[in-house]
Amino acid sequence: MKTIATLILLTILTSCSKNNDDEPQQQANVIDVNVELSLKSTNGEDLLDPNNPNGYKAEDIKLYYLINGEKQEVFDANMDYPRNFFIFKHESEYRIRIFQNLAETEALPITYVEWNNQDTDTLQAEYHRADRLIQVIKTWFNGELKWDVVSNKENFFTIIK
Repeated sequence: MKTIATLILLTILTSCSKNNDDEPQQQANVIDVNVELSLKSTNGEDLLDPNNPNGYKAEDIKLYYLINGEKQEVFDANMDYPRNFFIFKHESEYRIRIFQNLAETEALPITYVEWNNQDTDTLQAEYHRADRLIQVIKTWFNGELKWDVVSNKENFFTIIK
């Protein structure tokens, strides 16, 4: 009988879980730093359409981040999108999703978008940073505010070139 009581007691003790408020809880990191653009010509051509001979080609596009005053080309072969952007079709148009510079050393981090050897534009972002959260709250394109979180719209805008 003593053995059975011991087994029951051990079973009860080992089935109890310890909830220690001093241990950090596992939480997901949220990093929302992207912006989406569509590019149109003055006559309405989709400049991101891969079938447009006058459009921009993904293989020509490069991103550069300004970090501590130094312009650094973005490339990480281990990432799904090594150049931190991708082009995709959204409804009837093509868009580019750009993962912007989020360097903590910069007040408003700058991303340079080199469309080709002759055409470069500037994105600048303001972020809300909290524990396990980085979220873009404003985006400028060539110095012009194009989007902010207050507008409650998706982080998207169209550029005419």
